Amino acid sequence: MSLETEIEAKLASNSSPFAIFDFDNTCIVNDIGEATFAYVCRHKLLKDTTLIESADGDYHEAVFRKYYEMYSSGDVKAAYLLNAQMFSGFTSEEAGAIVQKVLEEEGSEIQKTELYGVSVNKGLALRSHVIELMQFLKSHTVAIWVESASSEICVRVAMDHFGISGNLIGVRLVEVDGTYTKECEYPIPVIEGKVECMRKYIDPSANPLLVIDDSTTGLPILETAAIPVAVGRNNALTREAEKRGWHVI
Repeated sequence: MSLETEIEAKLASNSSPFAIFDFDNTCIVNDIGEATFAYVCRHKLLKDTTLIESADGDYHEAVFRKYYEMYSSGDVKAAYLLNAQMFSGFTSEEAGAIVQKVLEEEGSEIQKTELYGVSVNKGLALRSHVIELMQFLKSHTVAIWVESASSEICVRVAMDHFGISGNLIGVRLVEVDGTYTKECEYPIPVIEGKVECMRKYIDPSANPLLVIDDSTTGLPILETAAIPVAVGRNNALTREAEKRGWHVI
């Protein structure tokens, strides 16, 4: 059964359908949070000097390396929190202006570059087939939600830039007097936190018609969906989805 046919069949028994899309490497190729983090560290824009306990040498390099150390060691949640904390001390307007500059500088050509000796992705581009799925769902009156482990301000600016409309849940920093602190609002949409955010912000009991994600960190939210969909990236989630008989696009 095609994905579209299954969606239409499931809609017949769903009165208030909603779908949840991951953003980075799902709606777009590459990661707006990581691109912004690299930009902020490269240009030495961090305002909060307490994001990590100690830094030998250049603080921005140390913070940048800390993110990738945590991520590569499997401490994904802490890595994403540090990523969002890059805007500690900024107003939302200041943060949004930085993300606009990132989008301009990154361009749409997908390539690799290096920062502080770390290989990083460069370029941000739409995954057109994922956006086509989103439009198909919208045409069938399915409410679209984006849940992202990146900073919410990063994703909102990127969604506007790429012309993606939908409700958004991202990592949110607590604001005091109009300025971001390094404290995060909980729950945060990372791993099992995506399910907690769905229950808090979308629906306390109903499950989504469809969820699409690109990584095994999305498994907890994918497992709640009537129709789980994986972005085909030839990775662990692709293999898991194929094993379970899920759609891979």
